Amino acid sequence: MRKPSSFAELYRWHNAAMAGLNPPMHEGVPEAGYYKRKLVRGGPWVPVRIFVEREIDPETGELASDEVLCIEVNGTRRRDPADHWSYLKPISRQEFQALTEEHKTNAIMQATHARIDLSEHAILPRRKAYA
Repeated sequence: MRKPSSFAELYRWHNAAMAGLNPPMHEGVPEAGYYKRKLVRGGPWVPVRIFVEREIDPETGELASDEVLCIEVNGTRRRDPADHWSYLKPISRQEFQALTEEHKTNAIMQATHARIDLSEHAILPRRKAYA
């Protein structure tokens, strides 16, 4: 039986990184999770998500095909997560979602391949809304 990996197994590295445990980051061996990176020096942070794509047989619960790591950089699917892995900084899912929303509404953040001149465009941290 080919059992699908659990959420805990898939996100073990990312959860350890978010807990401050500094797990080793091996070049060319990406791990599922939420990240940010800059596409150019001095540019804005962009949200990155590495996830597993898989097909599960609904009757048996077994894998119908291999689990494949996929990457989405600023909302766009890319080919190989290993190409981006060494540039990624782990972030929480909430920070990933906030960064994704910021890119939808802030024209400066949308120019992902341009440097940001902070003397002209100061980007202040957003205040957290507490319920």
